[in-house]
Amino acid sequence: MDIGVLLNGFLPVFGIMMLGFYLKSRVLKDDSQWIPIEKITFLILMPCFIIVALASVDMASLDVWPFVLTLLCALATTFVILALLYPSLTRKNKQKIAAYTSLFQTSTRFNGFIALALVASLYGENATAIVALGLITMIPPINVVNITVMTWLLTDKQIAPGQILLKILKNPLIIGCLVGIAINLSGLSLWQPVHEGLTILGRASLGITLLTVGAGLTLGNLEAMRLKLLLACFFKLVFMPALVLVIALLLGINGLELNILMILAAMPTAANGYLLAREMGGDAPLYANASSLQVILSLMAIPFWLEFAQRVTA
Repeated sequence: MDIGVLLNGFLPVFGIMMLGFYLKSRVLKDDSQWIPIEKITFLILMPCFIIVALASVDMASLDVWPFVLTLLCALATTFVILALLYPSLTRKNKQKIAAYTSLFQTSTRFNGFIALALVASLYGENATAIVALGLITMIPPINVVNITVMTWLLTDKQIAPGQILLKILKNPLIIGCLVGIAINLSGLSLWQPVHEGLTILGRASLGITLLTVGAGLTLGNLEAMRLKLLLACFFKLVFMPALVLVIALLLGINGLELNILMILAAMPTAANGYLLAREMGGDAPLYANASSLQVILSLMAIPFWLEFAQRVTA
């Protein structure tokens, strides 16, 4: 991919993130000022964006199953490897177990918001429908496995499968995906005023999301958690993209879908895992540092994997 095209796509996205970082450090310094912004974006604006993207895309033109299978195979492999590392990383130490759950989360979760904004910037808003398919593929297994692992390792509670399923179905991103797909498959078109309203709200989500991601950047006490941070960044920005690329090539995926797969695979972890770590007794400072470090390193990782994938398939 031409470096000029990459810069044109990346600079607006990460420039807005840096603006969010500046606003947090100089203007809106209190965390409580950002909470309503994040909630509005998560509950309303981003689902609107996904609904419009999926409702209007030509599903028949998308080769869905190789794309979906690539993501699921890569995720399953990562889950298994992290599970095998559990004994050597924890040695049944409570503090190390808490840190392990944050490593597990930051190695398997991904920030769909940044992916949507970046793909829209690089390839246009029509391409975000493919990202939405990635979201609906990855969000359920990621949440089921992560919540199960944290419940099993950190609490004495028994969690019913129905509770996990309900949590997933109540996720606004999943709701947006399901509504968008339902409208698409029904053959109906959104009433024009509704379509325009959803489009306006959806476009607002991209900029606001990037501002909140930038505002959430924080790094501290890195030396004490160096090994775990290195592992989290390795799994998320090196191992996962490499694995996705190998599987995608075996399944014959190329072009735009391969590029979007590489962007999804090299995404930094999602911010919502931090709240889960804090609520369930995980290592929240580790999660915050790993999340911030991954965002910074993804500035180099995503362009690298896009360029590498293009060279391999040339």
